[in-house]
Amino acid sequence: MRVTTPYVTIRGLDRNRVILDGGFRLANGIQVLEADGVVLENLTARHYLLNGFLWNGVRGYRGSYLTAYANGEYGIFAYDSVWGRIERSYASGHPDSGFYIGQCNPCHAVITDVLAEGNALGFSGTNAGGDLAIVNSEWRGNMAGIVPNTLDSEADPPQRGALVAGNWVHDNDRLDVPAEPLQYPSYGIGILVTGGRDDQVVRNLVEGHPAFGIALLPMLDQRLWVTSGNLVRENLVRGSG
Repeated sequence: MRVTTPYVTIRGLDRNRVILDGGFRLANGIQVLEADGVVLENLTARHYLLNGFLWNGVRGYRGSYLTAYANGEYGIFAYDSVWGRIERSYASGHPDSGFYIGQCNPCHAVITDVLAEGNALGFSGTNAGGDLAIVNSEWRGNMAGIVPNTLDSEADPPQRGALVAGNWVHDNDRLDVPAEPLQYPSYGIGILVTGGRDDQVVRNLVEGHPAFGIALLPMLDQRLWVTSGNLVRENLVRGSG
């Protein structure tokens, strides 16, 4: 379904019964294209070749009580979009990330009260930051947990100015999940900032990771992006590395 009309709400009665199924043939479940203020609620999207739910090029968006699983790239995805909120949602079985916000700064966006499991990455955010908060959520049983990152393939690098706080990030060490080659180096890491600057990683509970609980690493793409200026404090890290 493609949405190009702004300020509409698409709401299901029960996300466990209102299920969009791509049959491994269709590209996206619901794709919002340059339509501001679109709200998606109480829906499930599965078996799409690309994404379950997608906002692209919008100002103002919200996704609440969404379930996305077993799609071909991302579960719940916002790209080049600002003033957004993703909440009370679930994502599993994606070879890139369950939740994604990318190419925005300032994003003016929040992800809160979500659960991601069984993805290559629980959260990925390329070149995204500036009033961006990933908070109060659970990230478990992915290949890696929360991964803000810098890449030259998207506009306005480096990633910078995100807040990661109040999350429970645990047991992200699975190799039996769908994944793309680029995701494997992040295996076994709870929170990984690659090439990011001026991020805040505070008051998270991070446990059960064979590589690192929290890691700050450079990103080598077309250019070398050094991770710098990040604040990491008041996290409880155990059973890692």
